[in-house]
Amino acid sequence: MSNVNLNLYRIFCKVAQSKSYSEAAEKLGSSVANVSTQISNLEEQLNLKLFNRESKGVTLTTDGQELYDIVNKSISSFDFAEKMAKDKNDMESGCLKIGCASHFTSYYLMEKIEKVKKDFPKLNVKIVCEVDTNKMLELLKNHKVDFAITDAEISSSNVETKELLKINNIFVSKAPLKILDIKELEKLNCILNLENTRATKQLRETLDKNNISIQADMMCDATEIRVDAVKRNMGIAYVIKEAVKNELNNKELYEVELPIELPSIKLNLVYLTGELTKIDKKFIKEYLKK
Repeated sequence: MSNVNLNLYRIFCKVAQSKSYSEAAEKLGSSVANVSTQISNLEEQLNLKLFNRESKGVTLTTDGQELYDIVNKSISSFDFAEKMAKDKNDMESGCLKIGCASHFTSYYLMEKIEKVKKDFPKLNVKIVCEVDTNKMLELLKNHKVDFAITDAEISSSNVETKELLKINNIFVSKAPLKILDIKELEKLNCILNLENTRATKQLRETLDKNNISIQADMMCDATEIRVDAVKRNMGIAYVIKEAVKNELNNKELYEVELPIELPSIKLNLVYLTGELTKIDKKFIKEYLKK
């Protein structure tokens, strides 16, 4: 592909992903008129209709979808190769692209980012927060992130998973609470993470073994919202213990005492085989694993 064609295909992919000329233009830092013109030029060059123009945006035609499936992978590979060529050992002017669920970002990742930014102020850091495992895998394969930090165990070709640490989950309450009979948990207002998260699935599996079934009065994937609900005395919340250590130390919240042990989860580092850059490796070794 020539430079001009490569730019055309980048615009084409962005429109295909956004399903909107205006949204694609905003992401590209361009105008809607320019994006529209470039797509028309590409359609003319290929003698193909790539998009169906609709009132609420655009959708790919059959030919457009076939082209996108081929071109998107090629551009992602090109972008990765370009980044590798520009990569530096010293991290002075490089870029880190990390995928991480928001609840892990706030209590685990940001501490690491703070340290590396103090050492390398010019290092550019991009964090993409995503809970859905399939979407995280897509981000990896399309080189939108260099590696991911997740509690999921992703099984896919050319993907490696390594354990970083184990995480303890607890129930927290606004006032001290000791439960002697685990059945009492069924009577309380419980605030949980979303059903599709590993933490909630493992919690339900543990409770099932003890013949306990709880109905969540509220569900939210944001730890800070679950914590705020407890502070408002709306119930007890299931959270990562490390994420509420300040509240526990300050006695704003209390760990609920239970007669059973709650499950811990593994926090994993996930990346494509052979595609970690020098910057990625340095950050993982000298910051993430410490």
